Amino acid sequence: MNKLQITKVAFGLSALLIAGNVSAQSAEDVVKAKFPETAGDLAITESTKYNPALKVKYRELFTKMNKGIEEITTVEHIGVNEMPELQFFDAKTLKDMQKAGTLPDLKNAIRAEQQKIANLMRDEQYGADSANCIRLMSTFQEFCKQNAWEEAYPSWSILFKDYPKCSQTVYSNGVNIVKKKMQVAKTGKEQQVWVDTLMMVYDQRIKYFAATSKLYNEAYLLGRKGVDLQKFRKDPEIPYQILMKSIDLGGKNSEYAVIQTAMQTVIAMYNLEKIDAATVVDKYLLFSDLLAQKKTDDKAKLAAATDDKAKKKAESDLATCAQVEGGVLGLFSNSTAAQCDVLVKAFSGKFKENPNDLELCDKIVKVLGQKGCTDAQLYEDAVSKVIASNPTESACFGFARMLEKRGKEDDAIENYKKAISLAQEDTMKAIYNCSIAKLLQKKNQYANARTHAREAINLNPNYGLPYIIIATMYGSNPVGEDNFEKSMTYWLVIDKLQKAKSVDPSVASEAQQLINRYIGSCPKKEEAFMHSITAGKTVTIGGWIGETTTARF
Repeated sequence: MNKLQITKVAFGLSALLIAGNVSAQSAEDVVKAKFPETAGDLAITESTKYNPALKVKYRELFTKMNKGIEEITTVEHIGVNEMPELQFFDAKTLKDMQKAGTLPDLKNAIRAEQQKIANLMRDEQYGADSANCIRLMSTFQEFCKQNAWEEAYPSWSILFKDYPKCSQTVYSNGVNIVKKKMQVAKTGKEQQVWVDTLMMVYDQRIKYFAATSKLYNEAYLLGRKGVDLQKFRKDPEIPYQILMKSIDLGGKNSEYAVIQTAMQTVIAMYNLEKIDAATVVDKYLLFSDLLAQKKTDDKAKLAAATDDKAKKKAESDLATCAQVEGGVLGLFSNSTAAQCDVLVKAFSGKFKENPNDLELCDKIVKVLGQKGCTDAQLYEDAVSKVIASNPTESACFGFARMLEKRGKEDDAIENYKKAISLAQEDTMKAIYNCSIAKLLQKKNQYANARTHAREAINLNPNYGLPYIIIATMYGSNPVGEDNFEKSMTYWLVIDKLQKAKSVDPSVASEAQQLINRYIGSCPKKEEAFMHSITAGKTVTIGGWIGETTTARF
């Protein structure tokens, strides 16, 4: 082959290559040609706002694009020469693009346009592709019924992204799905990415469903979000803000877990010096008031329960309330913010600014009284204001304790009685009656003291202290004509102490110590035999006691 022939061949090959490149159109050009709406009345840019009037057109375009993607996928698998008649593309275009290796680009370009539509139509209940949404929901719900969270993830992730308004179950089950992902995460960094996703689940549910849901409203969802964030993140500041907003919105309807977790964040924030002691006190008082309201509601529900299910639910809620009350009190009491000097300092400035603020005075009385800080002058000043203007239960109780410490026993008893008259809870009335009983015992007014101890038992049968008070009075003042008769009193003393142990585990140790102390004073079998007393015989303890007991040896 001469030089001229070689040149002609080279020129011919170049021409073929150029022709091939020209015939292989770009993916963007093909999309514009086959789906002209994307550049026309349905064009979507960053500034495009969704027009509900175009909903049907957008969905038709989305469906048509699905068909186009199906054709491309078929060509990729079986080749254009084997294809039946095409609906959207001509065979030459796809063949040329397959030869140029740009078919994947075309598919991606169509999907990019679809994603624009999907993003624009997210606020529609079934999004841009209602048929696909329904198919995904069916798959998703079937896996959820089986608690197969890993298997539910692929369909869930699409629903969450492209169909956020389709159903609340996307979010209620989405929490389980994301938490499962957190469990199997291989690194802490990966787990924290899923924590971010979990927060997005709550945020998106609030955005789309909180306003229309009475039960699962913003307060409820923020509470759940805050509890989970506190569990999975070390910094308490954001959980603290979320939980306080939840409680501010939800009030007494806040869940028990939300209130307890909120108290945990309060203490954590205080320990990091991000809030002061006064704020800790305010939050503790807020949570205590909410729990008191919830307890009142739970008791009302229990009283109104007409079936076992409702009764068990109310009983369970009451038990949870008691547990959370103890938890919140424990967190507060164990905090350095609850030390007397810190509390007095936290309240003193506010009191000096507003000495006639009765609400503030009542808070001071309540908190300092609970912590036993009644020796402080601040306490006396505040309680005097409250008692003079509008006596409250906590003020009268606290004032009585202060008077008792200062040896003014008669005045203390009168204020304990005022606290009883103002109290709403029988458990508190029982406590106040026991306080009176102990003071009367100290004054050697045993019969009167026993009357108040018995009233405490009537008010709270599971309260062990009044039994101990009665037992110690009997033990220090046995009744009888001689030493033997007096010794029989100690059988009755043991009865009371055993009862205290059986009804109230919190006093079991003290009661047992007293049993060990008194049991040696009980009658001996030989001596009892001489007085015709045998085991199992009922004996009466006379005098001011006037009760019966059973002989045993």
